[in-house]
Amino acid sequence: MLRAGVYAGLDDQVERPRRAKDGPKMGQRKDGNGMNRSFQEPQSPSADGTIDLREFLQKVTRRKWLVLAVVMVVALLAAAYSYSRPEVFSSTAEALARPILIQPLDTDPLDNLSMPTEAQLVGSTQVARFARTFMESSEDTTGLLKHVSVATPENTQILQISFTDSSAQAARRGAQSFARGYLRFKGDQALETIKRLSTPLRDRIAALDVEVADIEARLEGVATDSAEYHSLLGHRDDLVTERLNAQSQLADVETLSTDPGQIVQDANRPSSPISPKHQVDLALGILLGLALGIALASVREQLQDRLEDASGLRRALKAVTLGLIPESPMLRGDVPRLVTIDEPRSPAAEAYRTLRTNLLAACKSAKVRTILITGARQGEGKTTTAVNLAIALAQVGRSVVLISADLRYPRVHSLLGIGNERGLGQVLLGTLSLNDALVDTPIPNLRALPSGPASDVDEPAELLQSDRMFEVIRGCRQADFVIVDGPPVEPVADSLVLADLVDGVILVADAQEGTRAGASRARHQLEQVWGTILGGILNRVHESKTPNTYGAYENRNGQLHRSKFDDADRELASLRQETTRSEETSTRV
Repeated sequence: MLRAGVYAGLDDQVERPRRAKDGPKMGQRKDGNGMNRSFQEPQSPSADGTIDLREFLQKVTRRKWLVLAVVMVVALLAAAYSYSRPEVFSSTAEALARPILIQPLDTDPLDNLSMPTEAQLVGSTQVARFARTFMESSEDTTGLLKHVSVATPENTQILQISFTDSSAQAARRGAQSFARGYLRFKGDQALETIKRLSTPLRDRIAALDVEVADIEARLEGVATDSAEYHSLLGHRDDLVTERLNAQSQLADVETLSTDPGQIVQDANRPSSPISPKHQVDLALGILLGLALGIALASVREQLQDRLEDASGLRRALKAVTLGLIPESPMLRGDVPRLVTIDEPRSPAAEAYRTLRTNLLAACKSAKVRTILITGARQGEGKTTTAVNLAIALAQVGRSVVLISADLRYPRVHSLLGIGNERGLGQVLLGTLSLNDALVDTPIPNLRALPSGPASDVDEPAELLQSDRMFEVIRGCRQADFVIVDGPPVEPVADSLVLADLVDGVILVADAQEGTRAGASRARHQLEQVWGTILGGILNRVHESKTPNTYGAYENRNGQLHRSKFDDADRELASLRQETTRSEETSTRV
């Protein structure tokens, strides 16, 4: 319990320690005794820009019905598309390509064979004409060529000629016909070339034979010792030599290769279509739907400004979420119930105990003893949270003073069932001492400082910013914890003033009506006055988004453990001893 006589002579004001003109450095605060202390602002788990996989999966889980709906729609569309497409069959024939128009004794005939050229030749109009004849098809050559494809395996002379059609038999016949058409065209091309080369040679040989016969006839009527005889004889020899050369060239042409190759693998009738592949199409549709669903769920989450879970509040405040208070009818209404007393076994009461555990650990590391509880706007449950948190701390042996600093719409006295005839307002006005204003409550270890009648206070912000308020908080620091219930941040400036007087601020938000933008604005305003945000509390959280296992505590680096209670006990005992020693020193002075 708070000892009597901790504050007297409020009229004899003690000069309040003032900050330097430029204010303290970031991360440096002064405690209630003017002592510098350091507090490191908790970092968000995603502060380094990385993606939290667990948080991402939670987002997807929250939008699971949206994801499933998108998957179903896309999968149905994929199935409809797949089954509406006509079946396509494919058959392949393999042909061995050989070089033509080469001599049998050529040392490297394959140098005259280009497989890419041969593949292009299969897809030519000339080959398509032969194939069309073999197929007995009425389709034009251009249409037939759309069904043909050719592959040439590396380091081979094989042409894999494929033909697709809606009929399995037509696909087999088309592949076989194009293979035959290719060989037929190559063979005819070779024969025509040989004919084109040999015909002039034969004609020349025949003409030379006629000339030789004519000269031999003339030689019979000429004297053998005459000059004419010798002239005709030389001319005949020249013609014979030319004839022999022509015969040699004709022999070379007639021995050129005309073998274009052969079919080494006949086309078979396909047993199943190559398209559509219903299973593949359906699988791709499901994957595409899943990707679109997750993307849409992520976009919806980004556009959703409502604070629904701890991660949203953590991002808005850039601080840890100290507690998740589940939705409960006991916490709503004009006068909410104190679940920590009336319903100690309820999920809400356990949530406040979890909040207490997290707060004790956070206060241990930062040596925080005076805490302001506020919210972005009215109706988010800050007063209910402040009272239940104060009770939860008192239930584990901590001495607590609960200050009702909302001088505009006070409610602490209603929840605790105490009077509000006088309180903080009268203390700040100088008509009442702090000791006389403090009220014992039915809860052991808990004392309260009600606000007093709101009608007696004209300018709450000015009173809260006075040195008297600083002395009130300093006077209450004999307790282990001082919990200050302040007004909301956005409507009035009262909490911004109080944030400058306490060790830390806890911002309360409503999961169903609060917004990320509102929480962010409140954080920004508190940071402007150098308020130290310890963390946030999310009220009215749906039960599916709250931990359902005992001892699941969230902290800036992960989980808290019950063992930290002992460390917090020792730390608070040390702080009480330091306060006692400082008072004794002041008394002696």
